[in-house]
Amino acid sequence: MENQIIINQETCAACGLCGEVCINQIMKVHRNTNITLRDDRLELCIQCGQCMAICPTQSIQVAGLSYETDFFDLPKGKTANLPFVEMVKTRRAIRTYKDQPVSTELLEEIAEAISFAPPSFTPLKIEVVVVQDTAVIRKALPEMIKVYDELLKVMRNPIGRMIIRRQSGAEKFKEVDHHIVPMMQSRLPELKQGLEDTITRYAPAMIIFHAHREAEKYETDINIAMTFGFLAAHALGLGCSPIDLVPPAIERNTALKAMFSIPDENIPVAALILGYPKYRFQRGIKRDLKSVTWI
Repeated sequence: MENQIIINQETCAACGLCGEVCINQIMKVHRNTNITLRDDRLELCIQCGQCMAICPTQSIQVAGLSYETDFFDLPKGKTANLPFVEMVKTRRAIRTYKDQPVSTELLEEIAEAISFAPPSFTPLKIEVVVVQDTAVIRKALPEMIKVYDELLKVMRNPIGRMIIRRQSGAEKFKEVDHHIVPMMQSRLPELKQGLEDTITRYAPAMIIFHAHREAEKYETDINIAMTFGFLAAHALGLGCSPIDLVPPAIERNTALKAMFSIPDENIPVAALILGYPKYRFQRGIKRDLKSVTWI
């Protein structure tokens, strides 16, 4: 994808922050003097703006984004002291963390905030697993890698593709085919070698949301509850990100279900990884809705 990302080498400080926060680590520091782009990963750019938002010298240009129109300066001060709308504006998906455990007290506050999420109707159907033992997350990663390695093998087979499409439905299959498969084709080799962690992102903590398979409206309720958890973590000075790769892996692997105490009658729906942010973003990213209709 020619000119999808351009780096001004004259102003670039070669700090490497862009590659650290890029969801697919497209950039890398070359000999500590400049940033280069991985040709094998350029097509994975989703134009999220994370690299431009963190670059201290504004040396990165992603196609379709402009520093003048698509970004804004972040407000100063502690997140918890900001008015709600201003606090929401400072939120970013955080996937790089300090090597620092998250206290039980903070995780309890987040779990309490999740309990206040409005349900479709009572009683609450949401169940959560709060993983504060980082060793468990690290132990789970190889099992998750196995699941996605097998997925790639199945997707290479026409009959396998047909079965997955029938099982998952057209919308989910499109997500798998257009996003998950290309990403895993690029990143599984280094995942297997232990050179990177595309799935759990070396996070010190994780919250898994699940519900009984026969419960009503559980997906809607869990998505709302996860948003409450996301914002609570942000307000408490933590960073987090939803990780869609985790629930399907747990669902398809009995060892992972046992590891995370997910009953067979329940289905894992969502997961948040969280910890203390390793880096500070320089600016926020504006988002436009597909459309806004006033009546």
